[in-house]
Amino acid sequence: MAKDVRTRILDAAERLFYEQGITATGVDALAEAADVSKRTLYNHFGSKEGVVTAYLRRRDQRWQQRVATALEGAQTPTERILAYANSYCDYIGDNDVRGCAFINASAELSNESHPGVAVIRESIDTAERGLSEILAEAGIEDPEELAGQILVVLEGAMSVAGMRRNNEAYDTAERLILSLIASRMPVPG
Repeated sequence: MAKDVRTRILDAAERLFYEQGITATGVDALAEAADVSKRTLYNHFGSKEGVVTAYLRRRDQRWQQRVATALEGAQTPTERILAYANSYCDYIGDNDVRGCAFINASAELSNESHPGVAVIRESIDTAERGLSEILAEAGIEDPEELAGQILVVLEGAMSVAGMRRNNEAYDTAERLILSLIASRMPVPG
């Protein structure tokens, strides 16, 4: 069964925006890659801005699913945090990786009112809340602060891994995260 038009457009957008950049990808190239007319593209998304926003929402949905799957088998809070962290590096190491699509998009979307910027912020806020909830369950004092620190470590690792095209930054990030958790774990007794 042939993919529906909207899916074809989003598939093309995902490939082109990630490989070439949002700004460098014109509507003509996007329509051609999706095998649709520009009119069809505009009928489905209204504008290139609409395609960009839908592309980012789709990536975020996949990211949230990846995190949920990673957390399924984790039992202890430390295992859950590491599972969360490991979901960041599921796909790094492939030579075609160009870092985090959200970091890349954020760098390109200079207009604060672009709806894609809101999607990016919602995604990072969701990640920080998820980390904070796990840390709170572990009895960590001020879990929001530690969640913010872990998020900075993970996002930094994502950037470095994308630049180097390998997972080494995640090994360092995991050690840093374990150290941060250990320094904040409540002492039993």
